[in-house]
Amino acid sequence: MPSGVVVDVARLWAPDNLRKVAAGTAVSAVIAAIAFTADARGWTHFGTVFVPPLIIALAIGMALQPLSARPALKAGIEFSGRTLLRVGVALYGARLTIGNLIDGGPLPVLIALAAVACTIAFGAVAARAFGLSRNFGLLTGCATGVCGAAAAMATSAVLPKHEHSDRDLAFTVMGVNFISTITMVIYPTLHQTLGFSPLEMGAFLGGSIHDVAQVAGAGQTLGPTILGDAIITKLLRVAFLLPAVMGIAWWVARSGEKAGEARPTPPVFLFGFLALAALNSLGLVPAEVKAAITQVSSFLIILAIGALGMKTSLLALARIGMAPVMLLVVETIFIGALVVGLVYGLRGVLT
Repeated sequence: MPSGVVVDVARLWAPDNLRKVAAGTAVSAVIAAIAFTADARGWTHFGTVFVPPLIIALAIGMALQPLSARPALKAGIEFSGRTLLRVGVALYGARLTIGNLIDGGPLPVLIALAAVACTIAFGAVAARAFGLSRNFGLLTGCATGVCGAAAAMATSAVLPKHEHSDRDLAFTVMGVNFISTITMVIYPTLHQTLGFSPLEMGAFLGGSIHDVAQVAGAGQTLGPTILGDAIITKLLRVAFLLPAVMGIAWWVARSGEKAGEARPTPPVFLFGFLALAALNSLGLVPAEVKAAITQVSSFLIILAIGALGMKTSLLALARIGMAPVMLLVVETIFIGALVVGLVYGLRGVLT
């Protein structure tokens, strides 16, 4: 891991920074605790209908959205929705082994590669059809194809700066999070309709939902097997972040524009995920420790969903022009249809 990344991680967890995020993190934790308690006591079970705790957390978070603008809470909400989410996903590695990571065969790898490359290229082309710039299409295409907000910020750092750069980034982060939240709720309900096996459904969720949090949320509603395959596929997409952003920088430079000077950093939580999976493969994670880590991982993912809910403003989204919104919608439909087509098309080839 690059030394600069280590320094940044250490700075993030410094006592002064932790004090700044304490209040917002506490609010997010209360939301997660309410959702957990409601689930444990059966308050979310209505006959055969079950409302997962992450949906409860999301609903509460969105109801509390005005709190996200308060200075005392803003940093903690951001910390919960990003850093603690990545900690939760990294801890999920303790549930898996290296064998689990390769059990799916080439399907998750092929889906991840196609989803990233094709969606970025599609975004650049589709943006022109909506009267938007190619670079805006690269920004939204990478956010949709790779890993949501993190990819948007990394891409923005290497795109040429202009007077609307910050606005475009803010829209992309908010829009991708909003649309990803919708797909998190809808896609799990398509399991029977699509006729996918658990592996295929996990690959579909991990290959088509934009952000890590929503992939984890969608997978969690369908059980641990599908959740594991969904996260593995999604992390493969995350692993393509660096080459994707480098490719965008090359594309921009090739067209004669000056790319941004910022250098994207590797997704640190991916190293944690792989390290814990390796330790578990060697039998170095005791059963009781694994059970505790599993509970913490689930709690942190739901906590992050609550924080993301607080960051989602329906009113602000409604004020944005229709062309950028439609571009994100079309990119979402494209990547979803692409992954469904790949799952069906590769059945005869990989079996």
